[in-house]
Amino acid sequence: MSIQENQGDTPVKIKKPNSVSGVIIFFLLIIAIIIMAFAVYLKSIGYDFEKFNINSAIAFAKNHTQDSMGGTAADISFSQDGSVDCKVYRDYIIVLSQDGVKWYDKSGRLLQEKALTMTRPVLRSSRKYMAVVDISGRDIYFFKDKTQLWTRKLDSQIINAEVSEEGDCTVVTQSKEYKSAVLVIDVNGVDKYTKFCAEEIVLGAKTLTGGEDVLINQVVTKGIKAGTKFEFNSIYEEKPIAVFDIADNVFPVVQTIGNNIAAVGQNTVVLMDRQGKQLWRKSAESIYCVAPGTDKYVILAGKFTDPSGSASQRVLVLNLKGEEVYSFDQPENISGISVYGDQLALRTQRSIYLYTVKGKKIGHYIARNEIKDAYLTGSNEAIVITGGNISLVEIK
Repeated sequence: MSIQENQGDTPVKIKKPNSVSGVIIFFLLIIAIIIMAFAVYLKSIGYDFEKFNINSAIAFAKNHTQDSMGGTAADISFSQDGSVDCKVYRDYIIVLSQDGVKWYDKSGRLLQEKALTMTRPVLRSSRKYMAVVDISGRDIYFFKDKTQLWTRKLDSQIINAEVSEEGDCTVVTQSKEYKSAVLVIDVNGVDKYTKFCAEEIVLGAKTLTGGEDVLINQVVTKGIKAGTKFEFNSIYEEKPIAVFDIADNVFPVVQTIGNNIAAVGQNTVVLMDRQGKQLWRKSAESIYCVAPGTDKYVILAGKFTDPSGSASQRVLVLNLKGEEVYSFDQPENISGISVYGDQLALRTQRSIYLYTVKGKKIGHYIARNEIKDAYLTGSNEAIVITGGNISLVEIK
């Protein structure tokens, strides 16, 4: 019996697929996949989706493609287990691990290595000198270029350390009788100053005025919120020559700017002279990072409020009077700044933007992997440290 006979006189119509609608669905699926892939790419290069529109997104991606530069001159691999510290000192690339320290040149050639046994090695340096310090350990190895000048094993565990231009190594250590201690060791490895701090926790310390004064950065925990006490000491006197207290702020970054000292916290920057007098103070909604100390400027990346009350993410260049001499919008969220002459390398998660200090963009580099650190070493070259790799790249 046929189907038509089962259904009486009404024939059954079997609907055939519409080829046109199938093609449309196929192309819509392809478009959706392209849009998703484009969104993932935008996210990987740091596009801000809060300000999304299709034209700006396409322009942002186009600029990244045009500005990126893929060639590298040096290629150094290292362990990614988190125990390696990589820095740039003078013209050397330094790779620190628990097993020792290695010096490389910019071409990636190994120049020297020294076997050491350390718990948590970090590098502290000035323009001339370098110290390999075992944080949470007790050992210090002090170098000029590739030559070791001295080594010390301290009596207490090391908390922090700084190296001055004159070769003083200022070390903060634990103390059995007190909360912490500050020790200054000169360029020959001889102790020149010791101070025990009984009341407050010492965050860091550094020498000033050619090594004759010592600034101690202490965290005050007596109030509801932690505050700061900057203590200015002479190596020839027992009592401080000046004390400067700041409530409700902690300053992890303290830099020498010319003859003054800049202290940078989460939302405040303060400039002091070497006698502990505040010269000016500037507030921000948030400070993301600060450039290493220069002779003329304090350079910050963060979220700042303008006179109209609106806040935006900007790079701010302040002179020693606290005046805003240059200011420009951040291309992305900045996580680090390196300075070479009047040029700035602004580091993000995957990119390095090259700007003049006046805010003119002159180059851009995109890394294949997440950038851990970057050092501008020439007018358009930078040492870039990513996960497990160090490269010398050209930014153009």
